[in-house]
Amino acid sequence: MRISLFAFALCAALPALAQESYTLDPSHTIPSFEIRHHGVSLQRGLFTRTQGKAQLDPVGGGGRIEVSIDAASVVTGVDALDRMLRGPTFFNTAVHPRIRFVSDSIRYADGKPVEATGQLTLLGVTRPVTLEIRDFTCTTHFLRRIPLCGADVRTTIRRSEFGMTFGLPNLVGDEVRLAIQVEGFRE
Repeated sequence: MRISLFAFALCAALPALAQESYTLDPSHTIPSFEIRHHGVSLQRGLFTRTQGKAQLDPVGGGGRIEVSIDAASVVTGVDALDRMLRGPTFFNTAVHPRIRFVSDSIRYADGKPVEATGQLTLLGVTRPVTLEIRDFTCTTHFLRRIPLCGADVRTTIRRSEFGMTFGLPNLVGDEVRLAIQVEGFRE
């Protein structure tokens, strides 16, 4: 009788143990973007300051992802363009310093997250966005000896849907492709 009670208690605890929490590593979590410029080339850039947390529960099918990006950390490799992007015609970082994503749901396949649907807030406008999660992989960090997971995250948005309309339709494109390399340490 004791063994079956122990087994029952262990089985009841398993879903709770399946959820894992991660803190994103800001030095290895780098959102980048590309957008059409003059209709002839792709302009690329990235954000250098990001923070966030992820709670993943592949057994229960739940979890939560929260990511906050310092909009003023935008870098394109062209100082004048970076200043323009921080200004009122694009990210308006004096008024809207953060870009934020909070998930509503996470979809799993074979025990790995493959999609996160949630709300993206940019320029004070919040809209639904679905992130595709590719190549989710975990290992043990070679120096810290703690679990580390990473993924390649992608989505496409229309900047006009967030009120960023400068340069439309010919100077700067509307469609923005986002790619985010993500790494997080298990807490």
